[in-house]
Amino acid sequence: MGQLWHLAWPLIISNISVPLLGLVDTAVMGHLDDASYLGAVALGATLLSFIYWAFGFLRMGTVGLTAQAHGARDNQRLMQLLLMPGLFALAIGVAIMALQNWLIPLGVSLMGASTQVSALAQEYLTIRIYSAPAVLITYVCLGWLLGRQDSRSPLVLLVVTNVSNICFNLLFVIGFDMTSAGVAWGSLLADYCGLLLALVLVWRHLARFDQQFQLQWRTFSPLAKRLMRLNSYLFVRTLMLLFAFAFITSQSARMGDDVLAANTLLLQYVTLLAYALDGFAFAIEAACGEALGANKRRRFYQLCNAAAIYSIMVAVAATLGFWFLSDAFINMLTTLESVRQIANDHAFWVMWVPIISVWSYLFDGIFVGAAQAQAMFYSVLASLGALLPLWYLLEPWGNNGLWWAFLGFCGVRALVALAGYLWLSHKQAWFITT
Repeated sequence: MGQLWHLAWPLIISNISVPLLGLVDTAVMGHLDDASYLGAVALGATLLSFIYWAFGFLRMGTVGLTAQAHGARDNQRLMQLLLMPGLFALAIGVAIMALQNWLIPLGVSLMGASTQVSALAQEYLTIRIYSAPAVLITYVCLGWLLGRQDSRSPLVLLVVTNVSNICFNLLFVIGFDMTSAGVAWGSLLADYCGLLLALVLVWRHLARFDQQFQLQWRTFSPLAKRLMRLNSYLFVRTLMLLFAFAFITSQSARMGDDVLAANTLLLQYVTLLAYALDGFAFAIEAACGEALGANKRRRFYQLCNAAAIYSIMVAVAATLGFWFLSDAFINMLTTLESVRQIANDHAFWVMWVPIISVWSYLFDGIFVGAAQAQAMFYSVLASLGALLPLWYLLEPWGNNGLWWAFLGFCGVRALVALAGYLWLSHKQAWFITT
């Protein structure tokens, strides 16, 4: 559908800008004379993602309910859905900074990397942890803007933030001759630039509202309870999902710095694909939420079908693209021959990731827009339950076994998400009245 594509294309572009930052960081680190710098940034970024994206519900929980309020033309609820998550994000960000002396050493020690990589990763995290309030409040702003059917503002926000991040990183690493710490400083500055821009973009929306915000307990309290119930499922679901990716990185680290670096390169492409597929997922979050808020049942299913077609097209293109361009992709990111060799030997596995995992991204978008967090929770729970025994059985195969286990994780997640969608459609559980 035309409106879905209108929403989706800015989100795809803005989403791709996020992993492009990771690609630049990886390329900069990969061209230094020691693989430990690349490994340190990989471990540091993985741990930070674990901490920050554990609170990804600040975006996901906001976008679905905001889209429904937008569809119902309820401006008071829209303002409540900005204030409540925003204050919560600020409190969480301050708490993360306060707990850094406990969080960072624990996280680095659990990854099981070499002494040199662990020391560099800890230095990286000690700098980046101060971006916590900026990142989490920006999550809320992104979800709120998207729920308002505004996909252009997230495009501007993410592109400006990530382009400035790339520029800062290049300045510190190349201009000031820093290593992994330079990447950390560049990212920290860019996160606060992003926060300032996010607040400006949100204020432009609020200035168009024709009524003043009224804090009424009779409406505020039920909405707060609904947010807490929704976000509790999203929080645990995100923790499990991040644990799975941290587990993959940790097991790679235990096989040596070169394997860790090579798998990091391959996972950069997986991340790039994920963000591209999430472009349609984000669009369906906003569009489905609005349709449900306006109680338009036929439109809801039309949007789901259109998103499925678009997502499959992107997944097929991504698979074919990596098939033909994997050598160029790997060579672009590193000059270390040992890392290149390992990455090329295992590139075959990455080719199948988009075809297998496309369904989970699609259905997650539908579930977020419909505020059906339980379905997302169970899909990740089942996939995590498959990952650990698969790795136990396939561990003798080394890195090939690790990639087999990862594909199994993606496949189970997609199948359970599909089952959840069919069950909710059969029960007509999408169309709530609260």
